[in-house]
Amino acid sequence: MTPEVRVAALCDHALVGQDGKVTMVGIFRNISVSRLPAQHPRMYLVAVLGLEPGPHEVVVRLVRPDGSAAMPEAPRIQVRASPGQDVNVIVELNNLNFAVYGAHHFDVEVDGAKVESLPVAIGQMPATPGRAN
Repeated sequence: MTPEVRVAALCDHALVGQDGKVTMVGIFRNISVSRLPAQHPRMYLVAVLGLEPGPHEVVVRLVRPDGSAAMPEAPRIQVRASPGQDVNVIVELNNLNFAVYGAHHFDVEVDGAKVESLPVAIGQMPATPGRAN
């Protein structure tokens, strides 16, 4: 069975209830900043995966518009898939630094193979009249 991405999103907050359901709040694809470098205080990457039963490694990489890595240490999560059940992967990303504007993306890999690419655009906030940037 090839890994199947059932849901993937970036959001402001995510959690898994006692019943195994994922709740996401504030789904987004764009981040506006006043200047660079910029630091985003907190976001969550959520992926619900259909995987072959057994252990798997999920890696999340942030890639800049030029293709270079934007996180020094890519989060690695060890998961175990059970027959007939999806695997919920929730990665909390704190104080993420962005050094350039443009179309970044988070690559989600399962056992070394990319299964999803989530775009996130970093843009400059429009100047507010009467305020210095």
